[in-house]
Amino acid sequence: MNSSLCQGWVSHRRMAPHHHAFRYRIGLFYLDLDEQAWLTGLSPWLGRSRFAPLSWRETDYLPGLTRDGESLAQAARLLVEQATGQRPEGAVQLLAQPRCWGLSFNPVSFYFCHDVDGHLAAILLEVRNTPWRERFHYVLPVQEGQGRSFAMAKAFHVSPFMPLDMDYRLHFFLDEQRVRIHMENWRAGHKVFEADLALQRQPLNRATLHRHILAFPWMSLRTVSSIYWQALRLLLKRTPIHDHTAGQGNLVLGKPCKDPDHVQSHSER
Repeated sequence: MNSSLCQGWVSHRRMAPHHHAFRYRIGLFYLDLDEQAWLTGLSPWLGRSRFAPLSWRETDYLPGLTRDGESLAQAARLLVEQATGQRPEGAVQLLAQPRCWGLSFNPVSFYFCHDVDGHLAAILLEVRNTPWRERFHYVLPVQEGQGRSFAMAKAFHVSPFMPLDMDYRLHFFLDEQRVRIHMENWRAGHKVFEADLALQRQPLNRATLHRHILAFPWMSLRTVSSIYWQALRLLLKRTPIHDHTAGQGNLVLGKPCKDPDHVQSHSER
């Protein structure tokens, strides 16, 4: 099986206009979308029922396509093709939180799209914002022989405490034991924000699934409540609020860039 459980830490650090940082434990699923039927048969604690400790519903992801009948894997491939002109026909693996006790929310869902030879061809990011409940998609083409660092202009208003005129820089490190994703926001030549997701992968089976649910019993609710708790802290620090700007379209193509030494060493340690 290619699917696994991922547990670790997510951290955010804001450098301007006021320093602000936090770090939380997090649990995610790394799911090969070809293994969905196997996943929902693991335990009665995880199924397709809306109100369950965990439930798996394809229509919680890429709903513009999946609610019209496309499979989730095919929906991810279609968006990659729309951005790059090429459709990866291999496995699609999703890093995200399933619905938890009826609540579904992922700030970012990561789709790792492979070609027929099993090589990673593209990474699709499905980004959601608060409080506007919108979605946006970034496609990052992976070029064989190059690192997995990318740059693109910010095109989607994620937080009222962050302006739109920024650039993203992202670095991905994945192997059979770890997943590490590092993101930086740059504005006018200065780094103003960074986020880091550091996860350890472990086998996904009935026993580890039950332990995961007990360790993260309210993961979706915790994610949403943490977002608003940090928003309150930012308000108390008198962090400026930026007007919401609707994105142009809903799909942006990122560009591979040279691996920054400081990000690479940070991500691989």
